Amino acid sequence: MDGLDSMVEEVRQALKPYEFRTFLVGATLPTQIHDREDALRARFKIRGRESAKNQLTREIGQRLARRLKKKTDYLKPDVLVNLTVDKDNCITTTVKARPIAFEGRYVKKVRGLPQKQERCAMCLGKGCPLCDYSGLAGYDSVEGIITQHLMAATGGQTPKISWIGSEDQSSLVLGRGRPFYVRISDPKSRHIKKIFSKDWVTVRITGVLEDIPDTQTRFSVKTKIVAKCDRTLAASDMSKLRLLAGREVKFENKSKVTTKKIYALRASKTSDNEASITITADGGLPIKQFIGGEEYMDPNISQLLGAKCQCVTFDILAVDIQ
Repeated sequence: MDGLDSMVEEVRQALKPYEFRTFLVGATLPTQIHDREDALRARFKIRGRESAKNQLTREIGQRLARRLKKKTDYLKPDVLVNLTVDKDNCITTTVKARPIAFEGRYVKKVRGLPQKQERCAMCLGKGCPLCDYSGLAGYDSVEGIITQHLMAATGGQTPKISWIGSEDQSSLVLGRGRPFYVRISDPKSRHIKKIFSKDWVTVRITGVLEDIPDTQTRFSVKTKIVAKCDRTLAASDMSKLRLLAGREVKFENKSKVTTKKIYALRASKTSDNEASITITADGGLPIKQFIGGEEYMDPNISQLLGAKCQCVTFDILAVDIQ
């Protein structure tokens, strides 16, 4: 307790990189201090009084609050300070910031850029010095662009992204973009630039969250598809396709039958054997299988037209959270 002022100064220096409004101080004391305290309490029959550990953290917390003009928060502090005291009274200070979460949307106006990035081969996504604590093997994807920017902006580590659906590497994502959630560990700053762009990808942060939602978000997707058929298409074929509006599509997903509804569908012939199809349906409808019908999917475009069809490209026009 004679070293409280030096402890406070050490904590203050450790907190310098962090942007915060509230904090909490914890401590880990050596076993012999707890043993001596227990012996003292037993000898004098002391019950219900403040422990040495609590007195230490309270005193340091009060002095820090006065010096930094910050508040103590026992429930959700922005930063948690822990003092580890060894048997020789040497003190180690560690600071950990509460994770921060955002919701956002991205627009992708280039083909050939994947949505997700491969994990770091060393840490398998946990974060290590080899990947600069990103958990990724690189930054040549939408995930990499978002991760690299948010790590630099917040000073945090291992952003974890929860995607609202996915698209093909060759797909464009247009309109207001695809929504996503992201949580960042140990952020030094809790305020970031709302819009940033790189490599024809524009990301917009739309809100700050307490945490990433732990339930599967329901959403609908408007998709423009270019489909190619192995025979010449007729006007009657387009009429058949339009009848899919309002129907449900059933298919096998992870050994169970899943149902997705088609809310709207427009189809037009663009060449002898190609058609443009714009479909609005529940999120999670596998577009390539819906066109080609290689796996169990009822109905599907190939089955409906009685010919082999394939998806040339598909672009995301809108994603709406329900």
